[in-house]
Amino acid sequence: MNSPTHIETARAAALSRWEQQFAGFASGHDRRTSDQGLLTLLYGGLEHAANYDWLNAGRRLIDKTYIDMLWHVQGLTDLRSVRPEQIAAALDPFIIDVIRPAWLDLPHLTDSERLEISISWVEQMAGRCFGSVYSEAASSRLLFFLAPMLPVFNQSRGHHMALDKVGHRPCNHGHRAFAQAAWSAYQEFLPSLADLPPPAPAATDPQHRMLISNLLSRTDWWARRVFDHWLREYIRSNDVEASELFGAKDTSD
Repeated sequence: MNSPTHIETARAAALSRWEQQFAGFASGHDRRTSDQGLLTLLYGGLEHAANYDWLNAGRRLIDKTYIDMLWHVQGLTDLRSVRPEQIAAALDPFIIDVIRPAWLDLPHLTDSERLEISISWVEQMAGRCFGSVYSEAASSRLLFFLAPMLPVFNQSRGHHMALDKVGHRPCNHGHRAFAQAAWSAYQEFLPSLADLPPPAPAATDPQHRMLISNLLSRTDWWARRVFDHWLREYIRSNDVEASELFGAKDTSD
């Protein structure tokens, strides 16, 4: 599966999500629902807050509309135990208590330190901001865009299945086991991306364009995004019905 053709298929899928708005949100024409749009809103929102003493003129640090966008794009709208406005309200104290003290140090940590923090934050966010039995899947998706300098891996039943099929089966269904297996598989996959540069940001605002350009050049977010699509394409290429495998629900039905 780790062939040039399959890598290019995953890269093309990642580029499509990077550039194109998501048809399933509102009118289907909101360009903020592209991956670069979501990065600008979520990671950009934290960067903005960090530059203004973690304040946002009395508003939520991350607006509920941005969470609603992400939920539609990532197939998480069947999570009904908490709504976007509740998540946005719970995120404020999580950001202040957990993310703010570590924010400036994150780019300077070792890979193992960043992996440990990413696992811890996904688990903490699941408990503090969600409350569903599948909340680690939701918190991994949110943190993937909030803290793109951390090695966060999107979690779902489909991702578990793909890791199992490529020889990196998680030892249990918890996020720690999943993240460790994903990290191991990703390390094997990474050399295949050596000749695939990240995309150029296309934001009209020059500050946003510079923010995302610096992020892509200084982190492995794009490589992990292509890896995420590679896992998805692996399931699809094996003729497994994948339409609902990569989202999340409040029940196991």
